[in-house]
Amino acid sequence: MRVISGKARGKKLVAPAGMHTRPVTDQIKEALFSSWQFRINGARFLDCFAGSGSMGIEAISRNASYTVFIDNDNEANKIIHQNLKACHFDSNYKVLKEDVFQAFNYLDSKKESFDIIYMDPPYTVDEIFIPVMEAISKTNLLKNDGILAIRTKKEKEMPNRFNHLVKTKQKKYGISMVHFYELEEIKEVENKKN
Repeated sequence: MRVISGKARGKKLVAPAGMHTRPVTDQIKEALFSSWQFRINGARFLDCFAGSGSMGIEAISRNASYTVFIDNDNEANKIIHQNLKACHFDSNYKVLKEDVFQAFNYLDSKKESFDIIYMDPPYTVDEIFIPVMEAISKTNLLKNDGILAIRTKKEKEMPNRFNHLVKTKQKKYGISMVHFYELEEIKEVENKKN
């Protein structure tokens, strides 16, 4: 696992031991960041269930202005800090070692908002996907023109909407599916223009 592009290009990243973190593959990471290439420079990025921190670190490497990592696992938190240090990143990020539901409430109470939110819940906890989407849809964490992506098993169906979050597309990558959501108000404006 490595940083694909930007300031830390080619840096090797360590992943936490065990299967529950399932590091994102370079193929998925490259595909997602290619689709975000015009959004990422100067963006605020939220990496939920961060694991190794690979996605958030890629965002920092590609000039995101601010990145927040959320993971409540002790080992994952150590690895995130280790990987950030290895990439010589020492500012413009925050690592939250807490449950995502608490982290969402905390960030929302601080009026934090993000251009890109990436969520990668553990496949082994199938029942978390809907509640985590419902929880984030009740916050103001996604900016008006932002995008949220959540990775699931390829077989998993995800609803087309959660409150004001509307699914705009889904893409299959190997054994994974990534579902993309945006705020409904933006979609309505775009539809009126067309």
